[in-house]
Amino acid sequence: LSKGFTIKEIAALMGIEGGHAIEDSPRLLRDFYTLGVRYMTLTHFNTNNWADSQGDIDNPKVEHHNGLTPLGKEIVKEMNRLGMMVDISHTADKTFSDALETSTAPIIASHSGCRAVTGYTRNMTDEMIKALAAKGGVVNINFGCEFLSQSYFEGSRELNAKIRPQFEAAQKITDPKEREAAIDKLRAEFAGALPPATIDDVVAHIDHVRKVAGIDAIGIGTDFDGVACVPKDLDSYAKFPNLT
Repeated sequence: LSKGFTIKEIAALMGIEGGHAIEDSPRLLRDFYTLGVRYMTLTHFNTNNWADSQGDIDNPKVEHHNGLTPLGKEIVKEMNRLGMMVDISHTADKTFSDALETSTAPIIASHSGCRAVTGYTRNMTDEMIKALAAKGGVVNINFGCEFLSQSYFEGSRELNAKIRPQFEAAQKITDPKEREAAIDKLRAEFAGALPPATIDDVVAHIDHVRKVAGIDAIGIGTDFDGVACVPKDLDSYAKFPNLT
């Protein structure tokens, strides 16, 4: 402190990735809060009974709600009351806009990117980023290659279609160690088939948010445990100095 250093608060937050976990129950939401959960991603890849996901928005076999249902809006309000952050990563665009309109507190995108830089629909449009920032929210930039690089995103869609049957077969392996080894092998093959995104791609997304919404709207949301490919210069937290 004598040399001008200031104390920074550091916290690790427990979260839920996918509102299906509360089984349509505000009571269960409160139970999770009591257990220490402090943010919830409204959807994962699946549309649940009260919120549409971006992951299956084009699937005609899935019943969609055009955003949040009345129950979904009730859940967002209850999250506000509890002091639980509303996370809109993975949600459909209409779910995002409904959540932003309903929430009285700032909302976050825990692991997303900029659709203007990479056309992956999990990324956010400039209009979404501006609207989120205007209410005090933060976009946390995802390090996944498909989020960062347009060429990787386009190549991965074709490769995904080819490798999906093998991946689904691997998930059905009953022995946990064999299943994990098979999935890791497929992920390695996938990652090696396409040129990965780079640290410059991460910088491009960060800089785009800065230009669109200001520096206070930028965070980091690596998604290290959820993606198969990240820039090699940013494949661990130990390499964060490369970014700065």
